[in-house]
Amino acid sequence: MRRFAQFWRESASLIILARDGSKFSAQKTNCNYKVLVFKRPARTSFMPNAVVFPGGAFDKQDWAPEWNSLLPAARTQPLTQVSGPRSFIFEADDQKQLDRNISLRLCAIRETFEELGILLAKRLEDSNQPGYGTVAKCNSSDVVSWQKGVHDGQEQFRELCDRMMIVPDVLNLYEWSTWITPTILHKKRFETAFFLIALDALPEVQPESTEVQQYFWDTPTNLLEAHKAERIWLTPPQAYELKRLSYLNDIAQVVSFAKATRFGKGTTPLCPVAFTASDGIVLALPGDSLYPANYDYVTEHGNANEYVHQTMEELRHKASVLHRLELVGKLHTKGFLQSHLALDEHLHLTGVNQQLVKP
Repeated sequence: MRRFAQFWRESASLIILARDGSKFSAQKTNCNYKVLVFKRPARTSFMPNAVVFPGGAFDKQDWAPEWNSLLPAARTQPLTQVSGPRSFIFEADDQKQLDRNISLRLCAIRETFEELGILLAKRLEDSNQPGYGTVAKCNSSDVVSWQKGVHDGQEQFRELCDRMMIVPDVLNLYEWSTWITPTILHKKRFETAFFLIALDALPEVQPESTEVQQYFWDTPTNLLEAHKAERIWLTPPQAYELKRLSYLNDIAQVVSFAKATRFGKGTTPLCPVAFTASDGIVLALPGDSLYPANYDYVTEHGNANEYVHQTMEELRHKASVLHRLELVGKLHTKGFLQSHLALDEHLHLTGVNQQLVKP
């Protein structure tokens, strides 16, 4: 049994960016890419009605050693050479299984196909150079048939790749972040590895009817504005990731950052710790003054209600270091605060990104 199996399940999620229209610079077109999100149905047991990135639970087919013939070590070795922090989800518990840096990417690709019909894969003979992702070309009717078969468990995703003579485009999935559901949602928790892929054009989407109520493409800024106006509800990880992407208007700059600056730097697990204030909820993140020292990710802290007579602004002013989200109303994220350097050389939550270089 894995170390935290009794506390949470494991999953993978994919942030898909796609160039929108022309290839002119972001300065001329404001933001030249859009992000793919979808709304979960109201009947869903976990986070109903939430607007999320595609993704889902890690499955045994994702770590099957049979993938090694399609994805030999010589092809995938760069993905396994990570020098920075590794969250628990990347820990191997059986050397016979596929490396977690590969299998979690396969999970994200498979789930994206199951939910939205986008098949992120290359022909066997295509170049292996990382950069922009590739969507396999196939008939819409075939996509719907294969999508249903894989989603319903009638076919294995590996079998589909064999039949089409394609290779999942794992090299163009960049490790982005790892989130752990806070203990306040102890009945259903996940540790989720988030990856990012950039596409040079908007792909065709085939939503799976039982999992997707509605899908849409939009810029990070527009999605955040819709969330602020309570037209949509973004869960805290989605709001956080869209916020730090919102400072980059050029998809080429995102790719350059992911491929060069961030590549191989690892991810510190982000497990929010909730504190109730008089006017909302503060979600403290690693580095924040409120974040517990040596946090074990499973203990429900006893001082969650210690600040119920103070406002979020008062708590903010008392903190020596900020790395938190402030939630109001029906858990809509209103405040994005970070006063220290971004963890793991990542994008900063308030846009302080001196490490960025123009592609």
